Amino acid sequence: MSLRPVLLLLMALLLVPGAAWAQAAGIERYEYGDYEAAARLFEQDLANTQRPPAGKALTLSYLASSLYALGQEEAARKWLEVLAREHPEQRVDPARFSPEVVALAELTRQQVESERQREEARRRMNASASRSLRPEVYGLFDAVDRHWALGGGIAFQRDSLEGGLRVVLADPPVFQLQGGVLPGRGASRLFLGLRASLLPGVKTYGAGPVIGGRIALPAGLVAVVDLGADYFFTGRDDRRRLAVTAQVGLGFNLNLR
Repeated sequence: MSLRPVLLLLMALLLVPGAAWAQAAGIERYEYGDYEAAARLFEQDLANTQRPPAGKALTLSYLASSLYALGQEEAARKWLEVLAREHPEQRVDPARFSPEVVALAELTRQQVESERQREEARRRMNASASRSLRPEVYGLFDAVDRHWALGGGIAFQRDSLEGGLRVVLADPPVFQLQGGVLPGRGASRLFLGLRASLLPGVKTYGAGPVIGGRIALPAGLVAVVDLGADYFFTGRDDRRRLAVTAQVGLGFNLNLR
């Protein structure tokens, strides 16, 4: 056995402060290709409560790379996930580590970031679910008549209940009042309800079921999608009695709590 690695290890133990010696020794073993010993030293460094916090990101990177070199990809991914959660600004240095480890670290960081964004959207949705007003703008497509129209409105939500008033800017204008329930919790919620429509210009009114969805987006925005079928009660023979519509829009939650 060569004495040089042993001497270097002893020098590291003597020169590096006690709280950081495991990291320095681990890096020395890593550079000599002794990944199993390096991994043990990096795990020991992470378990040391006296270790300076500033060095943890580097230790995590080296530990993950050591485990990857040993063929333990899932274990390496676990520590890269810890790195992404606790040090989201830290990137694995491509000058120190292999391209495979750098790519795995970036993929893991993106997955953690996506999860964090979904959790944040879910938290906003749950926080705003108690009582909120939601101004909306949307586009409406009539599948029977095959025409588009724009509209706007406002919705009120309390826990799992939602009611709203909308105006379709058509000829003649259509006023819609709808209400329903939002089962479940989370960033994406199903909407089940009923809708009443009034066309005061032609003395016609209608009603029908609605099914849709509400999807929480960043910055308090909410995507709104509704599919409805309305049966109209009218005395005029020139007006059809059934309308099948799709409404897609964007709202902004105003928390009233």
